[in-house]
Amino acid sequence: MSQLILSRGTNLRRGVLNKFAKYFEVGPYLLMGSLVLFVGLTVVITLMSSAQQVTKGYVLNSLEAQHQELIRESEKKDMDISKVRSLNFIQESSKVKSMVRPPEVAFVSNSGTKVASR
Repeated sequence: MSQLILSRGTNLRRGVLNKFAKYFEVGPYLLMGSLVLFVGLTVVITLMSSAQQVTKGYVLNSLEAQHQELIRESEKKDMDISKVRSLNFIQESSKVKSMVRPPEVAFVSNSGTKVASR
């Protein structure tokens, strides 16, 4: 019984890894390089996180300033409404000034009919 053994495929993969493994040396430079890379990644992630927090703070401050401005405008509108509703403003209005006093007052007698009822 004959057998066919193909070992080239596994040797080819090993050959590529062995080719690069010859130039790859575990030593102090690899340790220092990986440490620097790890610290660099940690710093970048920390800076990105803190930048998001700072941005949230600026957004909150701007929204608070807009809120205060809207409150001031609302108070100003309330003051304008209270001025318009005041008795002095009504007396000084052109509509009231154009009114004429009647020469005599006429009263309507109620002859048992209800003018208004509840």
